[in-house]
Amino acid sequence: MSSQLQDTVDTLATQLQRAVAIDDPQLHLLAHSPHREPVDKVRLASIMNRDVSADVLDYFLSTGVKHAEEPVRIPANPALGMWSRICAPIRCEGLLLGYLFFIDNDEACGPRELALAASAAHTAGMILYQQRLLHEVERARERELVQDLLNGDPALRQNVAAEIIERGHLEHNPGVVVTVIQPATSVDIIDGPTSASDLRFAVTAALEDVRRGISPRHSMQLDRPGHGVLLIDTHDLAVGHRTLRDVATDLKTALTKRLTGRISTDCVIVGVSDPAATLVQIQECYQQAMTAAHVASVIPSLGDIVFWSDLGIYQILSQMPPESLTKGTLHRAVARLLDTHKHGPLIETLETYLDHAGDAAATAKALSLHRSSLYYRLDKIRKLTEADLDSGHDRLALHLSLKIARLGRLL
Repeated sequence: MSSQLQDTVDTLATQLQRAVAIDDPQLHLLAHSPHREPVDKVRLASIMNRDVSADVLDYFLSTGVKHAEEPVRIPANPALGMWSRICAPIRCEGLLLGYLFFIDNDEACGPRELALAASAAHTAGMILYQQRLLHEVERARERELVQDLLNGDPALRQNVAAEIIERGHLEHNPGVVVTVIQPATSVDIIDGPTSASDLRFAVTAALEDVRRGISPRHSMQLDRPGHGVLLIDTHDLAVGHRTLRDVATDLKTALTKRLTGRISTDCVIVGVSDPAATLVQIQECYQQAMTAAHVASVIPSLGDIVFWSDLGIYQILSQMPPESLTKGTLHRAVARLLDTHKHGPLIETLETYLDHAGDAAATAKALSLHRSSLYYRLDKIRKLTEADLDSGHDRLALHLSLKIARLGRLL
């Protein structure tokens, strides 16, 4: 945070002889003065974590301070370990940009202290508003760069990659991974229509939430209709002893939290690419991440955080044109099963048997079947389809057909 904001905090702390802190609207700590006197558990947690718990945030917002124009007193809450404090909303140009706090457990602050707090909040508002404008300009250019990196021709991508490094958006060229977060909103609206702009805002906010845990110059983001894109320099993860799955999990959690009650959040999916050798190859990584997210939306068994490297046969099948994923593409035996037993146990039995490379014992265990019941089903499949399950060619064709059927939503 800027030295101007820190100077504002330190000056007020000197005037009041009390510790002062400034948080953003979600109570993420932005700046604080030294603490020479005792403070409560909430302030200590805020300094340690740069954040507060959901219970503290809920209590704080329940006081109505979000709509206050002048400094107000927030009553103590012993259950939360929270002492009484003065809060001055920080506003500029009609925007709520944060809150200025100082603990007043003895409730000794009068009109002079409140006036000083209001003046400091006004100064902080101008500083945060200027920073917001600069941030928006920088973020707009960042979006343009990522957009060109994902969609531009090779010459443009080369120039953009050089500008990204020069501007310091990403510090390390190789080892960048593309992560895509995608809410499946088309069929999961809960309480009436949720606008595309609201969903896009939620995706953008989730990306920004996760980026706070990544070092500067090690990530970039782009919000697009229906999904968000996060570029991550894996070097930063190695330094912080985090994994890509950690980041992907945080991303899903952040978006799920913002969409709770608005859409069915069990359909929030994250796709993760392989690392790019150079930034120019990010376009290919973006397609990998998008494909992983799409396949996961069709094949729930893959989970909701899916890596391109873990797609297996779906890496190949996903390259097939969508219009070719029809019953006519399938092996005749699978087509017959679809006609007669689409939702029955025979398809599940055949697919599980082929997934386990024809190992009857492993298949029976996976299906919780007695071995004799498994053989009965396999024999029935042979008679219905006239397929030779002992033939490697037939088994390959059947297996691929079942996976194509799943990818084409025929099952």
